[in-house]
Amino acid sequence: MAVAEPAAAAAIRALLSHEVDRMRAAGIPVGEDEYRGLYIGDREADRLRDEDQPDPGAEWAAHRDELAAALDAVIEADARMVRLAKMAGLGSFERRLLALCHAVESDLGLERLISYAQDDVSKKRPRVELATRLLESPACQAAAGSCFEPGAALRRLRLIAVHDEPGQPATPLLARSLSLDPRIAGFLSGRDDLDPQLQPFARILPARDAAPVSAVAELAALPAIALQPPVVVLHGPDVAAREAAASCLAAGAGVGLLEVRIQALSAELGAGPALTVALREGALQDATVLLTGADELSPADAAALRARLREEWLAPLVLIGTKEPFLWPGVSIMADPPSFEERVQLWAESLGEWPGGDDGGLASLAGKFRLGTREIGDAVLAARGRARARAPQAPAVTPDDLYAAARDQSAPVLSDMAKKIRPHYQWDDLILPRDARDQLREMCAHVEHRHQVYEVWGFERRLAMGKGLMALFAGNSGTGKTMAADVLAGTLGLDLYKIDLSGVVSKYIGETEKNLGAIFRDAEASSAILFFDEADALFGKRSEVKDAHDRYANIETAYLLQRMEEYSGVVILATNLKMNLDDAFLRRLHFVIDFPMPEEEDRRRIWEGTVPKETPLGDDVDFAFLARQFKIAGGNIRNIVLAAAFLAASESSDVRMSHFIRAVRREYQKLGRMVTDSEFGPYTGLLR
Repeated sequence: MAVAEPAAAAAIRALLSHEVDRMRAAGIPVGEDEYRGLYIGDREADRLRDEDQPDPGAEWAAHRDELAAALDAVIEADARMVRLAKMAGLGSFERRLLALCHAVESDLGLERLISYAQDDVSKKRPRVELATRLLESPACQAAAGSCFEPGAALRRLRLIAVHDEPGQPATPLLARSLSLDPRIAGFLSGRDDLDPQLQPFARILPARDAAPVSAVAELAALPAIALQPPVVVLHGPDVAAREAAASCLAAGAGVGLLEVRIQALSAELGAGPALTVALREGALQDATVLLTGADELSPADAAALRARLREEWLAPLVLIGTKEPFLWPGVSIMADPPSFEERVQLWAESLGEWPGGDDGGLASLAGKFRLGTREIGDAVLAARGRARARAPQAPAVTPDDLYAAARDQSAPVLSDMAKKIRPHYQWDDLILPRDARDQLREMCAHVEHRHQVYEVWGFERRLAMGKGLMALFAGNSGTGKTMAADVLAGTLGLDLYKIDLSGVVSKYIGETEKNLGAIFRDAEASSAILFFDEADALFGKRSEVKDAHDRYANIETAYLLQRMEEYSGVVILATNLKMNLDDAFLRRLHFVIDFPMPEEEDRRRIWEGTVPKETPLGDDVDFAFLARQFKIAGGNIRNIVLAAAFLAASESSDVRMSHFIRAVRREYQKLGRMVTDSEFGPYTGLLR
């Protein structure tokens, strides 16, 4: 409880006693009738209609002024009251009013005296009429009424509440009762607990002098306290980096740090009251206020937030923490996520002793997964959980555990336009010309060593766009494009998402850009491989603009190119018709890999490699004949092998040549290709 509180209550009691005496001296019958308030007596009616009511005398006014001055002295000696008045810009009457309401909150004995002075035992809280009469001189009482307007500091900052009379449709201002806001009452009583309204949406964070973020140097040089208004936007994808930057700023300002989830609080209280409560708490705590989630506010609430902060900020420093840049006419700082070196250090610190691990393994993790501070810590915890589930008695974290946990932390939540493919093919499954395989290996090397080339060797400073990898896989259906992407993902330990561009492209203007934006936005925090099938649906040669549809088709193409170049991961475009692609687009790609139809020897290897070792084969199976006779792609061969296996299983037989021959005919029928009995040579009889 504040030291000055008893003195304030005594000063209020003296003023109330003086007011009761004055009322009696003026002929106002106070407390003379136990039934008073239930009816208006003759004596009271005569007094009310008498225009020449008795003057209580100048000595009464002078004594009231002395008592009010004594109350002012008590208020000036109360450090918390002075701090609150300075924060809100309160005048002498408003300070006295807070002291009155607080005295009633903290000294229940005053309630009866308040009721007595208001001549109504049910009116335990002071009404506006009594407060102005008690605390202000008669000449200033009319002007004091403006202090109770909704836009005045007392109500705008929610320091007091003004209550209507229960059961009345409209209560005159003078008859409305007053109470102190619970948080303000607690503050004046010496308590520093967070406002109960804020507690589910706010927390006090430690202020640190240094933080492992690249924005620290910029923050240290920022004269934040001199800003008018003292508002700074901190944006960036890494929550921990933003918090570290905010802590650094708060420490530089010599104050604490209060984080408030403004969007969630606004949903609970409304945008205006939420901001008031948050900023008021920052002022009461003498803390920097970090408003997180401002980029999730509605456009109207975000505009109201900006307008309010231009005029009133209360707290010593206000930070707007957002993932995306937030429109603000003042200072805006990018809190960059950890750099490659910082990510390596975070992995090492989180892992501690890692049996079987080495710096090279951590460097590979840090290079492939651009995780933030918290995500790295969570990934290590998840990896340890996987190891403990696998071997409870002797858990040992393996690279596979770390890669799986890192993928889970960075996995994009893509929409229905994307399908996640779990890698299960190996390099030996790929039957491709040597040059194509070499290019795929080079793609892997590009991803494995991009941190060294871009960050260590400084090439990122020479690039205007992102540091991702763009490749085109061109070839007929079934030639191994999707399998190659699968092998790349498995080799690199990354997730693979397949997007069908024919489903993304919309006939409605603007919808294609919206769909593409959602894909890249969801994948941005991940190093996932994005595999766009049917790329010629959007990247066909740009035609002459003849109508609005042609113009927007070109805009869609340019938009996808821009997003691809900005993406930091791997983007693979697949097409069946390379000749239909725009030359200007092809020049922007890092790799263009052709997937030709397999030759006879390659087809034989595909036939033999597609059949699992466990499959019982008949002695009459002739893969050499199948490879020589049927010039089809690897995807078709896999369909035939699977169909033959089902035919054999239905007959409870080994997989024999007859099953393959019948399956070939079905595949040709599905492709709409003519097939004659003569093409089956010596196996024509097996068709029946």
